[in-house]
Amino acid sequence: MRVFEYARSKAVPLVIAAFAIASACLIAVVCGCPADAVCLMAAVLAICAVAACAIDYVRTKRFYNQANELADKLEHPYQLHSLIDEPTSPDQVIVFEALRAMGVASAEEVAQANAKTDEHREFVEGWVHGVKAPLASCELIAERVAEPERSQLASELDRIERKVDAALWYARSDCANGDYVIREVALVDIVRQVCRDNARFLIEQGCIPDVGIDDDVKVFTDKKQAVFIVTQLVENAAKYGASYLGFTAERATSAEGSGHIALHVEDDGRGIPAEDVSRVFERGFTGTRGREDAASTGMGLYLAARLCEQLGLGLSITSTDGEGTCATVTFPLDRRRFDAGAVESDTSVR
Repeated sequence: MRVFEYARSKAVPLVIAAFAIASACLIAVVCGCPADAVCLMAAVLAICAVAACAIDYVRTKRFYNQANELADKLEHPYQLHSLIDEPTSPDQVIVFEALRAMGVASAEEVAQANAKTDEHREFVEGWVHGVKAPLASCELIAERVAEPERSQLASELDRIERKVDAALWYARSDCANGDYVIREVALVDIVRQVCRDNARFLIEQGCIPDVGIDDDVKVFTDKKQAVFIVTQLVENAAKYGASYLGFTAERATSAEGSGHIALHVEDDGRGIPAEDVSRVFERGFTGTRGREDAASTGMGLYLAARLCEQLGLGLSITSTDGEGTCATVTFPLDRRRFDAGAVESDTSVR
């Protein structure tokens, strides 16, 4: 709060104070008081008024500046009333009580929203758990079906299982921060697992993977979630016409001096129109290519981006319409900014 802002807010009391001082001086003159006494009285009254305003200004400024700073720094502004200093004036009391009422109401709304989110997540997790059993039974039954129906049925069951897994990841996407363990893993192991898990789908789509990553390239990440991220990239490539799917890795150093390993997933599919590239990570965005496929939900890359954000990874996509797409996942080499208790490694990391 600036002095001018304070003076404007106190304009009426200041005008009344000035009028009172002038009136007192006028009365003293009418009563025959010496001019020196009148001037001294006016000076004393003015000094007292200025001192009172200065003290009130300092207290008011401290209160509102603290409120502004806390509001900018707090992750949850509704906690403001519990951290701000006690008010020292009636108008500050009114503001404080308003903040307290808003904070209590907001906290209750947040608690209710969290409870609903937890309830929804528990429902989805229970649903997924219940669906897994009949899916496993269907896979066993499919083995007794003659070809070519067996392969077709197995393919559809794989597709259902991928959708079920995606539903589970989506339900957990807002709370995945507590469900990962950072370890040092070979990047090629992540890629190979993705290719194995999606082998039937890749074969059906006529997409041939080419893994050009050395066995000694290591990254720090949660392998399970990294597999899910790369799976979304692989499924998109195969689904949109890729016959070749290349995996390469490179080590790079940023301008700040921090290094990272970049995993490039490159395909020769139909590509992404230029106007859609900047929106591929938006929730539910299907774009031009997605609208050509009735089964597209626009959730795969959104979930991949969310998980990358939570794991501290980078995710970017470049594409040329009609020529192919290159998705890049960057793994920072320095994982010390994560909780040390969450980091496990086969080798000593310092």
